[in-house]
Amino acid sequence: MTQNPLTIRLPEELAEALRTYAFVTHTSANRIVEAALTEYLKAHAHTDIVRAAFDKAFHLHAVAFEKLEC
Repeated sequence: MTQNPLTIRLPEELAEALRTYAFVTHTSANRIVEAALTEYLKAHAHTDIVRAAFDKAFHLHAVAFEKLEC
């Protein structure tokens, strides 16, 4: 898998918590952020993508949907 560099800005308290957790668990901060982002997207992205697709289709075909309401 190709990895792309990414810079994120975190509040100091969160950055310190990440460094501490990484140190204690012998895990890289990158691996922790990757796992957290993966879990977040599994929980939230699907719903957002489906909703965005529905909204786009509804907007594109608004006239047809209006005719179906009769």
